Amino acid sequence: MSKYKPRVVKHPVKVTRGDSKKIVYRVIRNIQQIKNSQTLGTTRINKQIYMVKKDGIGWVVV
Repeated sequence: MSKYKPRVVKHPVKVTRGDSKKIVYRVIRNIQQIKNSQTLGTTRINKQIYMVKKDGIGWVVV
C-alpha cells in the first residue's frame, strides 16, 4: 500500500524587481488567515523563502 500524498498545487506569484513584473508559479505553504481578513503564506523562489500575501486571484511578495 502506497501512502497517500496530496497533490501539489502551484499558485501564481507576482514578483516585482525594479521595473519588471513577472508572474511565477510556486507552491504556497503555511497558508494562514489573519484576523483582518488577510491571507498569508510562504513560498520558495530561487532557493530563498519569501512571505507572500493573497492579492485577488494571485499572490504578491510581502
